[in-house]
Amino acid sequence: MSEKRVAYVLMLPALIILIAAVIFPLLFSINVALRKYDLRLPTEEYPFIGLGNFIRAFYDPYFIHSLLITIEFILLGIALQFPLGLGVAILLSKLSWRRYIIPAIAIPALTPPIVACYMGIILFHPDGVVNYFLSLMGIGSKIPWYSNPNTALLTCVLIDTWQWYPFITLVLLAGILSIPPDYVEAARIDGASEARIFMHIMFPLLKGVIAIALIFRILEMLRVFDVIYIVTYGGPGTATQVTNFYSYLVGFHYWDLGYASAIGWILVIILSVFVTYYMKAFRVS
Repeated sequence: MSEKRVAYVLMLPALIILIAAVIFPLLFSINVALRKYDLRLPTEEYPFIGLGNFIRAFYDPYFIHSLLITIEFILLGIALQFPLGLGVAILLSKLSWRRYIIPAIAIPALTPPIVACYMGIILFHPDGVVNYFLSLMGIGSKIPWYSNPNTALLTCVLIDTWQWYPFITLVLLAGILSIPPDYVEAARIDGASEARIFMHIMFPLLKGVIAIALIFRILEMLRVFDVIYIVTYGGPGTATQVTNFYSYLVGFHYWDLGYASAIGWILVIILSVFVTYYMKAFRVS
């Protein structure tokens, strides 16, 4: 047997697993999305309706609302996580003993989501630690963080930020440490301030790293589910009902699997368009 055939034989188990675990479910979900696959119907035949489920989504006020909540979640998350991650990365880059701190900073990212969420529930309880310290400063009294429509989404974002800002920190720290120190030293000798050094030397050289970090975080937040499911279950009302959670409700509470699958594919399309546009804009810049 030739080396080429041996290579194909060795690849065969991996290809079978790929087809069984990835390709077949994808094709099946596309088929479901194109049908009226409603388990509440008294029939086992699910008629083909083409793009009906996709068209229905854009006339569904709850779906549009879930998209807006998802966008708000992403914007709040990036507004908190990126400055925090960047600030910690810059601080660590100046410490010679950072190797001892990095493992501690990485702990939240290594924490199982369910543990992080229940820690958040305890901390943000009306009688929890957060409200205790706020009361010491004279700010509010027993704020119902995750049961108030005005603060529930922010609470989920804060829990997500605690768990995932270390990812941005470590990615940006790797980028900062890869910058040749001669550039920074030459700028300091010329009398440049730290702010000018960052804006005119470090930031341009970190653009690629920043793009990667933001893409990963935005993609993760666009399909957020666990923190919403555990902390608020989409409530109060629909205040935290992001698109992924709405798809779950449609599929496993109302048993309309065709519509739920279509919502999932709409998310995939949005993700693909966003990544393509973002990377194209980044290459142009």
